[in-house]
Parts: sequence; structure tokens; C-alpha cells
Amino acid sequence: MRTKLLSLACGLAAAFCSLQLQAQCSSCGQTVATSGCSSCGETVAQSGCSSCGETVSSGCGCTSYTTKTVMVPQRVMETQMVTVTQMQQEERTRTYTVMKCVPRTETRTRTVTESVPRQVEKTQTYTVNECQSQTQDYTVRVPVTTYVDQEYTVCVPKTETYEIPYTVQVPVYTDVEVPYTVQVPYQETKTRTYMVNVPYTEDMEQKYQVCVPYTEDQEQTYQVCVPYTEEKEEKYTVQVPYTEEKTQEYTVQVPYTETKEVEYTVQVPYTETMTATRTVCQRVPVTQYRTVTKDMGSYQCVTEEVPACNTGCSTPAPCGTSACGGCGETSNCGSCNDGCAPTPSCGSCTRTVQKRVWVPNCVTQQVPYTTYTTQQVEQPYTYTVTKCKTETRTRTVNVTKYKPETKTRTYTVTKCKPEERTRTITLNKSRMEDRTRTITVRKSRMEDRTRTVKVQKCRQEERTQEYQVTKYKTEERTRTERRCSYKTEERTRTAQRCTMVQETRTRKVPKVTYNEELRQRTIMVSVPVEKTRTYTVTEYDQVDKEVEYTVTLMDQVPEEKTQTYMVCVPVQVQKEVQVCRTIMVPQEVTVPCTTGCGGAVSACGGCGATVSPGCGSCGSTTSSCGCGS
Repeated sequence: MRTKLLSLACGLAAAFCSLQLQAQCSSCGQTVATSGCSSCGETVAQSGCSSCGETVSSGCGCTSYTTKTVMVPQRVMETQMVTVTQMQQEERTRTYTVMKCVPRTETRTRTVTESVPRQVEKTQTYTVNECQSQTQDYTVRVPVTTYVDQEYTVCVPKTETYEIPYTVQVPVYTDVEVPYTVQVPYQETKTRTYMVNVPYTEDMEQKYQVCVPYTEDQEQTYQVCVPYTEEKEEKYTVQVPYTEEKTQEYTVQVPYTETKEVEYTVQVPYTETMTATRTVCQRVPVTQYRTVTKDMGSYQCVTEEVPACNTGCSTPAPCGTSACGGCGETSNCGSCNDGCAPTPSCGSCTRTVQKRVWVPNCVTQQVPYTTYTTQQVEQPYTYTVTKCKTETRTRTVNVTKYKPETKTRTYTVTKCKPEERTRTITLNKSRMEDRTRTITVRKSRMEDRTRTVKVQKCRQEERTQEYQVTKYKTEERTRTERRCSYKTEERTRTAQRCTMVQETRTRKVPKVTYNEELRQRTIMVSVPVEKTRTYTVTEYDQVDKEVEYTVTLMDQVPEEKTQTYMVCVPVQVQKEVQVCRTIMVPQEVTVPCTTGCGGAVSACGGCGATVSPGCGSCGSTTSSCGCGS
């Protein structure tokens, strides 16, 4: 904001100086020619001067130049020292009291009731249901389906054709002559007078205001928040625990046993012999034949020639392997002792051998064999069935009951009582302080000034114009129109309608009936059996016992603590600021100036009055020119 104000002030000062420079050749804000000066707003010729607009000869005066000092505005950046308030961090220390809880242990005694277990053996008689099989007769309803004739009614659609009369509107067209009126246009010339605004320019003096800036020192009062500490006594409440013994009555259910006679029902079993028929599978022998092939062959002697042995017959060998082998036992060279044909002597290349060869003879025959088949045979048998009959008996039962007893016990209750205590606390507060500082304020004031402006104006002129007007005249004409009328005709059309006719038909409907059949099934029946068992019960005896326990109490102990904290303190600081300032600097300029007639009037003459040597002013008031100081 400050920078904008400075730039506005500099611009206004420069405009003001430029207006002064433009007015140097005129004393009253009038128009001056480029080559001479005049005090009455008239144009002066280049060759001479005049005080009141008269013609001056060429020898009367001449144009000369003079040097004048003019103040020219100039913008200068300056450095100024400004007092600025800054917040500075400052470390401070304060002491405050804290209540610290210190634990303290205390040993106390209390009475506790303990349950001491004791094992007791008891005998109990109980009834167990045992399952037994039993045959039961039951009736079954077997469904039987039969088909029965049933009559029902069906609606069958039937179509009929009939005629419907209806009315039709038939159009009839006719030609008719219709008269009508037409507006026929024609042109006509007319003259009119109108006013025109013709623009022209006129010089006019205008007053305006300029905002001139200036600076002013002012004293400003501001407030600062200064922190401070304050100690205050505060009351607070502490809950102090304490113990209290109380007596309580409680009810205990004490068990006791009573003997009671109870009637119960027993299923007594008995046996019964019954006869039935069962199907038995038996193994029956059956004789069958199969075909068997047997070999009825025998051994026969066959004579063959085989190669002879290379060695002699000095060493006996088994029959069929030695060099002189025969049909039986081995003998010396030359023969076999089994009565076969003689063999040649050893050492020959071949020899004749007789062998026993099996000659087969296959015979097929039928052989009988026995097999067993299974046959089902109905066989009567006798079996025993166990049945039960119901008997009512009486037994003695021990019933456990409970009677209430009132007992007393003592227990400890921890309570708290409030106590008021006092402690000192430190409060952080702040107060507002008034301080004074000098600040530079930039202001501006308004100044009235005058300038000549060109104003655009208009004057009214009357002019004449010819124009065409369109008018209409009425004519009667005729045209032919086709018109439509309707006549009514009676006609007939054929339509169909559907009616429903009832017919009776027959169909087969299933009907289900039920026949009762008697069947048998085996069911399992529960039979109660009385048994006895021994069990161990744990009973508890109540015993009072003194027990020590530890209690932790908290004592409140005050403790001083120190805390460091940061405070923002305002500090006055001198700071350099760059400021834009406009100053007036003297500058020498050369301007033209013409001397008056005989030296009485200056270059910008004013009707016989004495004028200063420079251009742009009238030294004194002249009645004929209207110039003023």
C-alpha cells in the first residue's frame, strides 16, 4: 500500500511540473503562436511585436533567447531507519508443587472360613433297564387302486354368421362461385423535412483537482501482553482408606437323610415254548459222468544201428553207454547177457542195438463221479420265548433333604473418608500494558488547477428528403370453390359370433381303497433290573482360620519441581527501509524572447505595462488586455 501511494505522488508531481513548462509563453493561459508572444491571446507575426494586436513594422523589435532555471522533479530511492517491534523468545524458570504418591505396606489379619474335605463311602440301589426282543402283531393298511367311470360337462364353442345393418356418410362435391376483396398496392412520392445534428469543436476551460502527497509524524499508542506468575493456595480433597469389620448372617442348607417306602413296577420274565417252520438248506449227492482219455500203451523192443565206440572193450560200462553196450547188464566184449541178438566185435564202425520203446494206445471212456447240490427243505423246530409280566413291589429308599440353618461370619470392609488438604499452585497470567511509538504517516491534500480542453458539440440543421410511400386500393374479384356435402346411406355387413354349448362326457378316474393286513415284527422291550453299587462322596467341614494379608497404602507427599518455559517478549528494533521520494532538481533551459516597442514592453508585451524579462507572466494588471498577476 505504501509503495502504491509513493508512485501516485511521484506521477502527480511530474504532471504538475509539465503544466508549468507549457505555460511559460502565456500569462493567462491563452494560445500563443510559435514565433512570438502576446498578452491578449492574438497571433503575432514573425516579423514584429504588438501590445494590443496592432501591426508593427519589421524594425520595431527582434527575437532573442534567454536562459532560465526550471525545477524538474526527480525520483530518488532513500534508506530510512524505521522502528519495528519484534517478538523475541526468552527462557524463564518457575517452581511448582506436585503431590507424589508414596506406597506403604501394612500387614493385617482376617478370619477365613475353609472347607476341609472328608471321604465318605455310600451304597446305592438303582434300577437298570435291559433290552429284550419281543414279537408284536400290527395291522397295515394296503392301498388298492381301481378305475371308476366319471361323467363331466364340457363347454364346446359354436360359431354362427349373422348380418348387421349400419349407416354410412357418403361425400358429394359441388362447384360454387365466391366473391372476395383484394388490396392492390401502388407507389406515391412524398417530401418530408427532418433535423440533423452537425458536430463542431469548441475550446473550454476546465477546473480539476490534483492529489498532492506529503508526510506527517504521528504518535501511536499500542498494547503489549506482558506475562507474570502468581501463587495461589488451593484446597483439594483426598480419599483416605480405612478398614471396618462387619458381621453378616448367612443361611446354609444342611443335608439330612429320611427313609421312605416307594412302590415300583417290575417286569418279571418267564419262558414259553413255541413251534414254527423254517427253511433249511441240505446237501444232496448226485452221480454224473465225464469223458476220460487213458493211455493203454506198452514197451516194445526195436532194433537200430548206432555208431560204434572208438576205444576198446577192456573197461566195462553201463548198458547203452559202453562201447559194446547191449540190452541188459554190461559183459565182456562181444555179447550181451540178456539173450538179445549177438553184436559184432568191438572196434567196428557201426553196431546194431535193440531198445525198449513205449508205444502209446489212447482209449476214451465214460467215468462216473459224485457231486452235491443244495436243496431248500421246510423243517419244523421248537424255540423258547422269554416274556415279561408286570408286578408291583415295595422298597425302602433313602431320600436326601435339606434344612436351612443360620450362621454368622465376620468380614473386613475397606472404606474411604474424604480429607481436605491445602497446596500452593503457581498460576501463569498476563496483563495488558500501554506503550507509545512514533510512526510516519503519508497523507495527501487536494489542489485546484485549470486546463483548456476541446469539447465536441452539435448544432441543429434542417434538411429536406423525398421518399416513396406504398398505398393500397380495394378491388372486388370472383373465384370458384369446390365444396363438400354428405348424404346418409343404409348398408349391411356380415359378422360371426361364438356361443358355448355344453356336452356330457365320460372318463376313467382312479379310486384308492385300503385293505387291512395283519403282520408281525420283532421289537426291543426294556426290562428293569435292580442293581447295587458303592461310591465315594466327598463332604466338606467348615473350619475358621486366621490369615495374614498385606495391604499397600498410598501416602500423598508434596514435591517441588522446576519447569523451564519460553516466553515471547516484544523488542524495539531499528530497521532499514527503502523509500521512493520525489525531489525538485534545478535545470537550465533556453527559451525565445522578443523585446517591445522602444523598450517599454517586453517580448511577451502587456499593453504598456512593465513585464519581467522572462516569458510567461504579466508583471502588473493591464486594463486593455485583461491579464492579471
